Amino acid sequence: MAKSTIHLLLRRGLPLALCAAVLLPVVPDAASATAAKPLAPTVVTQPSGGQRVLRIGSLWSNSEDTYLRQNLTDLYEFTHPDVKLEFVPAVDQEQFRFTNTYMVEGPEVLRHMRDIMLGSDPVDVIIGDSSLIENLADQNLLEPLQPLIDRDGYDISNMAPTMLNGVRELGRGHLFALAPTFNASVVFYNKGIFDAAGVSYPTDGMTWDEFFTLAGMVTKTSKQLDERIYGFTRSRYVGDPFGDMQAYLSPLQVAMYDNQGGAMTVNNALWSKGWTTFSNLIQKKIIPGPDDIEAAAAAAAVAEPAEAEFNPFLGDWFLTGKAAMVIGEYGYINELASADRNALLIKNINFRHVDWGIAAVPTFAEKPGVAVGAGLDQMLAISSTAQNEEDAWELIKFVNSNEVAKIKAANPYQLTSRMDFNRSQKAGVSLEPFYNVKPVPVTDANVNSLAYKIPNIYQINLAGQMLFSEVIQGKRTVANALKAWEQQGNHMLNAMRKDPAVLFNLDNGWLERSAKGK
Repeated sequence: MAKSTIHLLLRRGLPLALCAAVLLPVVPDAASATAAKPLAPTVVTQPSGGQRVLRIGSLWSNSEDTYLRQNLTDLYEFTHPDVKLEFVPAVDQEQFRFTNTYMVEGPEVLRHMRDIMLGSDPVDVIIGDSSLIENLADQNLLEPLQPLIDRDGYDISNMAPTMLNGVRELGRGHLFALAPTFNASVVFYNKGIFDAAGVSYPTDGMTWDEFFTLAGMVTKTSKQLDERIYGFTRSRYVGDPFGDMQAYLSPLQVAMYDNQGGAMTVNNALWSKGWTTFSNLIQKKIIPGPDDIEAAAAAAAVAEPAEAEFNPFLGDWFLTGKAAMVIGEYGYINELASADRNALLIKNINFRHVDWGIAAVPTFAEKPGVAVGAGLDQMLAISSTAQNEEDAWELIKFVNSNEVAKIKAANPYQLTSRMDFNRSQKAGVSLEPFYNVKPVPVTDANVNSLAYKIPNIYQINLAGQMLFSEVIQGKRTVANALKAWEQQGNHMLNAMRKDPAVLFNLDNGWLERSAKGK
């Protein structure tokens, strides 16, 4: 159907999503595709009108594909009328609206992905996250991009090392994909708090141990809640200290249980390091603990009506001056700039301007450069069985081009891989700390799939949270808590192997019995 048809449908009042559904060609059911050996390139299908077909495969999608089209391909379709895009989902999400089955995950969904790549009409382009790209690269199902980059002289010199090195890590040193955007966080620090304490600002390349020492130097303890200053919070809003501790450990690839859900894997030195570090930080008031969070909430609830009337920064530890440092994403820069632009409009809360700077997120000495908050999504790769490799490469070049990056950079909450177009919104603040970190390693797909196979396995995390709370309160040691978590977790795993849907009563006294060694 010609491009002019879109404009005709829109003039008739049809929504864009419906227009996309009308224009979307019918594709074979991915679940019915049969596996076969990789196909040699053949003549590209030519639909009526002389358009070339480019088939795009993704793990999850539905009949409209509105999200992927708007984020990745609309501009390409507009500027390449000679190419017709067909989206082919490995798993059609729409079907789950009409059944009582869970979405497939892990090895099962990857099997569906292989079906659309190795079937009789294979896809040309793959859109996927880190887990998918790594898995397909390991199976030699993706084409390396460096030879095409070299052939065409495609310039990637202004692309962020966070993205490029992250993709190379997934491909064991080879570049199998490119991503137009990426995720990364930085440490935001309050210069005023550091200056008042006479402490140097945080710098790029710090280890977590160095960072926590620095946080302790700017912490201000007080019995008066409004006078306290925490050295650090992992999030600008109220969080869960137990979840924050697990995020801190994520670069070390710790796991609660093995990838088959057969046994707990928590009673070891890595978990002990995380529990000991975070419980000490909470006890020293360097980071807010559960009691601090509850006290802050209670204070807000009894505030004077005039003060509580409206607070645009309610719950934001950093903008309210309650935390010297916070880990935040690129979009937080826009929030801080917006607060400065509108400072004169802020009434009743005694707002104080925050002079801020940024530094790279600390990393472990054992995993240098691997930073919490860094990650890749919506990467584009060429299938090794592509029938239309040239158009596939043209799509990837276009989506990752300077021209498209310039448009995407208008979104202040999105980091483009083309570094030239991102904006710091504050003079003298370089965005370099976003660009030179490595994404956290991919979680084992088998571990992720356990949440679908054993829906109540999350309760093991709740048991750990209960034990961590007792460590913070000084009711038990880290060693005792980890041993109790291992025992209780193994008991729960054994029960879930017999009945995956079993629900546990965690108020049945197991916590008290474990404290006594029973």
